[in-house]
Amino acid sequence: MAGGSVVLITGSTDGIGKQAATDLARAGHHVVVHGRNRPRVDAAVAAVRAAAPEASVDGLSFDLGSLAAVRTGAAAIAQRFPTLAVLVNNAGIFATERVVTEDGVEATLAVNYLGHFLLTELLRPQLRAAGGGLVVHVSSVAHTRGRLHLDDLTMASAWTGYAAYAQSKLAQVMHVLDLANLAGDEGLRALAVHPGVIDTKLLRQGFGPVRGASLATGARALTQLVTGELVPASGSYLADGVVVAPTAVASDVATRIRLREWSLATAGLPA
Repeated sequence: MAGGSVVLITGSTDGIGKQAATDLARAGHHVVVHGRNRPRVDAAVAAVRAAAPEASVDGLSFDLGSLAAVRTGAAAIAQRFPTLAVLVNNAGIFATERVVTEDGVEATLAVNYLGHFLLTELLRPQLRAAGGGLVVHVSSVAHTRGRLHLDDLTMASAWTGYAAYAQSKLAQVMHVLDLANLAGDEGLRALAVHPGVIDTKLLRQGFGPVRGASLATGARALTQLVTGELVPASGSYLADGVVVAPTAVASDVATRIRLREWSLATAGLPA
């Protein structure tokens, strides 16, 4: 993407997202920082501007775990930015207890997948206006061990933090494959990326004191897709900068159709 294009990165008040926002701002992109907490968004915007004084940076706060909040946030984005070149769906949680949101969705799936699903669908006109646009889901190698509990997506009988996380990351990869098939005629490109085992708050919350790679390493996995340094085919999943074939579960068309039908219905979108 050309410098100056608008890039929205969800969950960019810390970790990989904040580092990617800083790096892309330095490269001349107009970066939109997102987070759930307004003071943290403002602090992150200030930090990015301090690191890149000439940068164009905006901030927006809304909760991806609330479908109503996502709709409000998407409307604010659409009003402020008629064109959106890149949407990086980076925000994520690794829950330590099972929580069901106000929308009746298990919280990990709500934040990591469904909120991003709705945000992406609502912003497709802005992405299309940018000449197609690029959607990047920050997924995880954990998706390869994921299982979609299609008859019990709240995981009332099978919840563990890891199982919920893996399910959400699998759903992201499936969404990317769907977008590549369904929105290709709009010029929209969709990618999923495993940024590596990176030293982030989420890594420590989910896996304990694991030594991860630097934030700069993780951010580069994202920024090289945004800048066009890497241009894999739409629908690709990348790990360590290499395209990896999707799992059999992610590739199963019937399962993807069921997930999309559930997602549209739950998010209140037309089929």
